[in-house]
Amino acid sequence: MKTLMLILIIATGAFLLTACGENKEPTTIATTEGITESTAVVTTDSTTVVTTETASEMASGFETLFEIELAEDPLNAPYGIVINSKDHIYISDAGNNRVLIFDTEGTLLDKWDNQGSGEGEFSTLGFGGIAIDGNDDVFVVDNANHRIQKFDATGHFITQWGTEGTAEGQFVRAIGITVDNDGQVYVTDDGNPYIQKFDNDGNFIMRFGGPGIGSGHFKHATGIAVDREGFIYVADYETKLLQKFDALGNFLISWKMGEDIGITGTPEGIAIAPDGNLYVTDYDYGRLQVFDSEGQFLWAMGDRLQSKNPFNRPTTAAFDSSGRLYVVNQSSGKITVVDVSDKMK
Repeated sequence: MKTLMLILIIATGAFLLTACGENKEPTTIATTEGITESTAVVTTDSTTVVTTETASEMASGFETLFEIELAEDPLNAPYGIVINSKDHIYISDAGNNRVLIFDTEGTLLDKWDNQGSGEGEFSTLGFGGIAIDGNDDVFVVDNANHRIQKFDATGHFITQWGTEGTAEGQFVRAIGITVDNDGQVYVTDDGNPYIQKFDNDGNFIMRFGGPGIGSGHFKHATGIAVDREGFIYVADYETKLLQKFDALGNFLISWKMGEDIGITGTPEGIAIAPDGNLYVTDYDYGRLQVFDSEGQFLWAMGDRLQSKNPFNRPTTAAFDSSGRLYVVNQSSGKITVVDVSDKMK
């Protein structure tokens, strides 16, 4: 049956390409052959086979390569993503309370899916981020358990920290997480509007921010990233602001999304590109907007009003070693892989 379906898909794709009067190479259609049965990774069009040119045009000038999904055990409201030094992709599959690991072609390598509240277990990850340090150790926001868990790259539990509350080192609803070059960990919390900073073992160092809508304050902080120079960038879902701080938590500048189209966007996640620019997911409008480190708008991709927009409630994004961008789509349960190399400095 699977062979017959594949033949029909290929035949249909060949017919469509012939009907267009051109014989173009299709975009990559990867397969996942990991711990589950071989599963197709769909392309960016409803016809299964799409030419590279078509994929580029429908994505507003950037090239959509392919999308990663699991057909038999689908992702459910995925949220966080991070890529380690071996180009292994770690995704917090929030609705399924697990972490999935893929390679850069979409092959499922492993999954951590122990549910509960014990060490190495997850309970209602929710809007929970994921991060790595320079040793490829993995930090997972365990939302409902009000804690951060640390694992090695293979999933062995190392340590955990956090309890429910608003005091230093506690969490109400932790969301975003990132690690700087020194291995220090930063966590956002939309129920306790401070950015908390910890050492690599979870010892509390400091916090900054606090409730409010003014400069340096937060209402619903979500995404967070630290660049090579130690500057900290925070997205606020409610105030629609992106804010920049120095390494000590001192406020520097802020700006809003969507000024290019006259609509205030809703920032969710922040990915820092190899060239230092910021790729910010716009959760409500299905876009990614790109800024330099001083908040200057550069360009955008995607639009929820486009019928073939590849982004559907994008939450977070990450770059692999070759500069390809992986975008988590919460509503569709897919990871969109795009080539933005032409936009790099």
